[in-house]
Amino acid sequence: MQKFLIFVVVLILFLSCGTYRAVPVSDLVPISHANEIKELSASLEKVVNAGGNHYRKKAIVSQLEEFGLKEHTVSERIDWLSLQKNVVVNIQGKSDSLIYVVAHYDKTDINPLKFVSVLLNGLLDPLISWSYTSQGAIDNATGVSVALQLSKSLSKKENHYSFRILFSGSEESGLRGSRSHVARLKPEEFNLIKFVINIDVVGVKDKPNCVYMLSDDDLEKEALKIAEQAHLELGLGSMPAGASSDYLPFKSMSLGLDFARSFAYNLTGSFLPQRSYFTQKKSTKVVNFSSCEFLDVGDTVGGFTLLPLGAIHGFRDNIKKVDPIKLLEMYQLLKFFIQENEKRAGA
Repeated sequence: MQKFLIFVVVLILFLSCGTYRAVPVSDLVPISHANEIKELSASLEKVVNAGGNHYRKKAIVSQLEEFGLKEHTVSERIDWLSLQKNVVVNIQGKSDSLIYVVAHYDKTDINPLKFVSVLLNGLLDPLISWSYTSQGAIDNATGVSVALQLSKSLSKKENHYSFRILFSGSEESGLRGSRSHVARLKPEEFNLIKFVINIDVVGVKDKPNCVYMLSDDDLEKEALKIAEQAHLELGLGSMPAGASSDYLPFKSMSLGLDFARSFAYNLTGSFLPQRSYFTQKKSTKVVNFSSCEFLDVGDTVGGFTLLPLGAIHGFRDNIKKVDPIKLLEMYQLLKFFIQENEKRAGA
């Protein structure tokens, strides 16, 4: 038993060290997209190589500074009992009407220590995230890299809508980052939101990107139509039972709902003081993009055994699973999606 424990510790240390590079890009990629792929890959690698969740946040801030967005960027505390922070980028348009782009940056492993941390609303994450076997590459450095690239492109244009890009923390601890952010929004500010785009696990090798059936069929149909016109592969998916992401607090929020979600995610943690409990009833349109059917039997087994065996939340989530072309396609689709809404607003 002692030898087995030593082996596990050595394995964790080994997997936690080193730097990682994305899968090589095919020579068939058009030259016009080469720079976009290069920047998407650079952002992905910077977040993956940062280490624990605190340093992943710092990597995002650093990349935003490189993109010239320092003056547009602020950090916000998530909760009174949380050391993680959200990173928020505000890009003002002609109108105060807001389009949100959301991607969580934190990674996690399924293991007993993480389970204890979840019961404390993620309080232990900064102390244990360095040891995770997961690189957090597909979940969710992929979404972060796309959101970073959108931040850059939107800041270079004169937009009709204002855009807010939320890089949320503590998603893996019960959607803590997005829940506290939505709770902070006063009704008059929340009512300015046109819709919310959530990006979580995209660009996975051998899996098409999907738009998921959630609350607004028009947004999903629009995404599918744009993908068809642009000759981009996009499937239509539905969330697995029990799964969720940061679109949920935007889709519907109230004190009762928030406490119920906290109890479902964090059990004992729901009885700790939480900023998000101080909220009013809110609801807006959301659209979620993730890879199609990215979970498998390993995720089910891992959930029951508290071992990191799944496609995400364990050692199988690594940068080799990312397809740079599919990552580019996700970015292009969202760029076209936003452009279409901009075009209609300016008509």
